[in-house]
Amino acid sequence: MTHRMTTLSKSVLVLGIGLTMLPGCPLLTIEAEVAEVCLSYPNLQVTSPTGQRSIKQSFVFDDLSAIHDLAQQDADLEFVRATVRATSGITSFGFVEAVHVVVSSGDPGSALPPLTMYDCTGDCVPEGNALEIPAAAGGNAIAYLRGDSVLIDLDFVGEIPAGSWTMDVDVCMKARASYTVRP
Repeated sequence: MTHRMTTLSKSVLVLGIGLTMLPGCPLLTIEAEVAEVCLSYPNLQVTSPTGQRSIKQSFVFDDLSAIHDLAQQDADLEFVRATVRATSGITSFGFVEAVHVVVSSGDPGSALPPLTMYDCTGDCVPEGNALEIPAAAGGNAIAYLRGDSVLIDLDFVGEIPAGSWTMDVDVCMKARASYTVRP
């Protein structure tokens, strides 16, 4: 019994060494899928005069350190949703008829075009103090996240309430990454 086990172990070792000697043959490939990773912007201040039918808020995510490890790998990051939550001044997003979220590179010299990544028009469904906006377009967001910052333009259309209010904004992506170890 011991002799068979030793022979089997030697065979596996020889096979492993043989595979590592093959040119171009990967030794190990690891693939991982992250269900969701979100960038959060807390306490975004909104001020609206009376009678506005639309309002645009812009802000910058300038700390992308949570995403940089994925962005440096052979990763695919796809925008999936944005969520806004009222934190003061209003209790509901029931006034919203449409929301458009445009993502741009935070680098003014970037050649990346602005993309409408999240969109709801006529089908926006607020739940209490939160509004979830689905991704309008798939596609890899990695080019936008490899820089130092991302600019977000958030456009609301509807009977915008007058006054000041704050909200938290989450921009969420799903990630798929692979890493290959070669001999």
